[in-house]
Amino acid sequence: MADRYSQFRHMSDIVKSVLASDQTEALAACTSMHDLIVVPTPIPEPPYGVVAVRAPGSLREPGNGLVRIEHLSVTGHNDAIERPVADAVPLFWRFMIEKFGVDPGLRGRTQ
Repeated sequence: MADRYSQFRHMSDIVKSVLASDQTEALAACTSMHDLIVVPTPIPEPPYGVVAVRAPGSLREPGNGLVRIEHLSVTGHNDAIERPVADAVPLFWRFMIEKFGVDPGLRGRTQ
Protein backbone atom coordinates (compact mmCIF):
# COMPACT_ATOMS: atom_id res chain seq x y z
CA MET A 1 0.00 0.00 0.00
CA ALA A 2 2.81 2.43 0.82
CA ASP A 3 4.11 2.24 -2.75
CA ARG A 4 0.70 3.25 -4.16
CA TYR A 5 0.23 6.44 -2.14
CA SER A 6 2.87 9.16 -2.37
CA GLN A 7 2.31 10.35 1.21
CA PHE A 8 3.48 6.93 2.47
CA ARG A 9 6.19 6.16 -0.09
CA HIS A 10 9.00 7.20 2.28
CA MET A 11 7.90 4.40 4.63
CA SER A 12 8.27 1.89 1.80
CA ASP A 13 11.67 3.39 0.91
CA ILE A 14 12.83 2.90 4.50
CA VAL A 15 11.72 -0.75 4.54
CA LYS A 16 13.44 -1.36 1.18
CA SER A 17 16.64 0.20 2.54
CA VAL A 18 16.56 -2.18 5.52
CA LEU A 19 16.04 -5.16 3.22
CA ALA A 20 18.97 -3.96 1.08
CA SER A 21 21.21 -3.51 4.12
CA ASP A 22 23.33 -5.92 6.11
CA GLN A 23 21.01 -5.44 9.12
CA THR A 24 17.79 -7.32 8.37
CA GLU A 25 18.39 -9.54 11.41
CA ALA A 26 19.21 -6.58 13.69
CA LEU A 27 15.84 -4.81 13.51
CA ALA A 28 12.20 -5.72 14.09
CA ALA A 29 9.22 -3.55 13.19
CA CYS A 30 5.49 -3.29 13.25
CA THR A 31 3.22 -0.81 11.58
CA SER A 32 -0.10 0.87 11.82
CA MET A 33 -1.50 2.59 8.80
CA HIS A 34 0.46 5.74 9.68
CA ASP A 35 3.45 4.71 11.80
CA LEU A 36 6.41 2.38 11.47
CA ILE A 37 7.70 1.34 14.90
CA VAL A 38 11.23 -0.10 14.99
CA VAL A 39 13.20 -1.85 17.75
CA PRO A 40 16.56 -3.60 17.81
CA THR A 41 16.73 -7.38 18.07
CA PRO A 42 16.66 -9.38 20.12
CA ILE A 43 13.62 -7.49 21.36
CA PRO A 44 14.24 -6.62 25.02
CA GLU A 45 11.81 -7.18 27.84
CA PRO A 46 9.41 -4.24 28.27
CA PRO A 47 9.71 -1.42 28.79
CA TYR A 48 11.99 -0.60 25.88
CA GLY A 49 12.66 2.34 23.60
CA VAL A 50 11.50 2.48 20.00
CA VAL A 51 12.02 4.60 16.93
CA ALA A 52 8.79 5.74 15.28
CA VAL A 53 8.59 6.90 11.68
CA ARG A 54 5.47 9.06 11.29
CA ALA A 55 3.40 9.67 8.17
CA PRO A 56 0.39 11.88 7.43
CA GLY A 57 -2.57 10.78 9.53
CA SER A 58 -0.42 9.72 12.50
CA LEU A 59 -1.45 10.88 15.95
CA ARG A 60 1.88 12.76 15.88
CA GLU A 61 1.53 13.90 12.30
CA PRO A 62 4.49 15.56 10.57
CA GLY A 63 4.14 18.84 8.75
CA ASN A 64 3.09 18.86 5.10
CA GLY A 65 5.78 17.25 2.92
CA LEU A 66 7.81 16.19 5.95
CA VAL A 67 8.68 12.97 7.70
CA ARG A 68 8.83 12.88 11.50
CA ILE A 69 11.16 10.38 13.14
CA GLU A 70 11.10 10.00 16.91
CA HIS A 71 13.07 8.06 19.45
CA LEU A 72 10.71 7.24 22.31
CA SER A 73 12.94 6.42 25.25
CA VAL A 74 12.06 4.65 28.48
CA THR A 75 14.05 7.34 30.31
CA GLY A 76 11.86 10.12 28.93
CA HIS A 77 14.73 11.64 26.94
CA ASN A 78 12.78 11.50 23.68
CA ASP A 79 14.18 12.90 20.46
CA ALA A 80 12.22 13.96 17.36
CA ILE A 81 13.23 15.46 14.04
CA GLU A 82 11.16 16.53 11.04
CA ARG A 83 12.77 16.76 7.62
CA PRO A 84 11.62 16.69 3.99
CA VAL A 85 10.43 13.22 2.96
CA ALA A 86 13.38 13.03 0.52
CA ASP A 87 15.62 12.78 3.61
CA ALA A 88 13.62 9.96 5.24
CA VAL A 89 16.01 7.08 4.54
CA PRO A 90 19.24 8.80 5.66
CA LEU A 91 17.44 10.23 8.69
CA PHE A 92 16.11 6.78 9.59
CA TRP A 93 19.62 5.29 9.45
CA ARG A 94 20.97 8.18 11.52
CA PHE A 95 18.49 7.23 14.24
CA MET A 96 19.34 3.51 13.92
CA ILE A 97 23.06 4.25 14.32
CA GLU A 98 22.69 6.79 17.14
CA LYS A 99 19.95 5.11 19.16
CA PHE A 100 20.51 1.39 18.55
CA GLY A 101 24.07 1.13 17.17
CA VAL A 102 22.71 -0.49 13.98
CA ASP A 103 24.62 0.60 10.87
CA PRO A 104 23.26 -0.30 7.43
CA GLY A 105 26.63 -1.58 6.22
CA LEU A 106 28.04 -1.11 2.74
CA ARG A 107 25.08 -2.63 0.89
CA GLY A 108 22.63 -0.20 2.49
CA ARG A 109 24.78 2.81 1.59
CA THR A 110 24.95 1.97 -2.10
CA GLN A 111 21.18 1.79 -2.58
